[in-house]
Amino acid sequence: MSTAENTIQLVPKRKCGGCNVCCHSLQIETTGLVKRPNERCHNLSKGGKCGLYPDWPSLCQEYFCAWRALPDLSDEWRPDKMNVLLEFSQENFPPPFSGRTGFRITILDKSRVRSNYKLATFVASQIKNGVPCILSYGNNHGENPATVFLNVALQRAVMSGQNKAISQEILKAVNVCEKMPKQKTIIEDGKIIDV
Repeated sequence: MSTAENTIQLVPKRKCGGCNVCCHSLQIETTGLVKRPNERCHNLSKGGKCGLYPDWPSLCQEYFCAWRALPDLSDEWRPDKMNVLLEFSQENFPPPFSGRTGFRITILDKSRVRSNYKLATFVASQIKNGVPCILSYGNNHGENPATVFLNVALQRAVMSGQNKAISQEILKAVNVCEKMPKQKTIIEDGKIIDV
């Protein structure tokens, strides 16, 4: 789980509401809370509220997905509605994208990718503007999802300007991630260890 940078301004009045995707999908390792990726946080109640709130760890208090900070994204982009977790990221992007802030796009539901033209439009816009984008997919308990760098893989589809072609290429990237080996994790002595 990465935290929002101090420069990120949140969209006024935009709240997480009933969304707790980050409490399921992300790996958390901080004082008092250790959670493997793709596992429901044990502090979530059946109703989806945090049992630690308002005394939750600072890492959780400071984390915001990109939907909370991008005013151009409609309410449909809330992660639990879009089935996509969009995060600002400073991955180890390849040249010439190294050192740039881009997006990590975690697909939560593969079945909805093919018809998700909002996602296709967003990804195409980022790639056209030279913003690095990495797709992440894999939802097995305790496993880190696999990733694919999209800027090169989707270049031809983006140049076509056809949302259908872009969506098909995004789905191909998801399928590649699905076939890739995933990094399994365990918790040992209060720390997450890759196995």
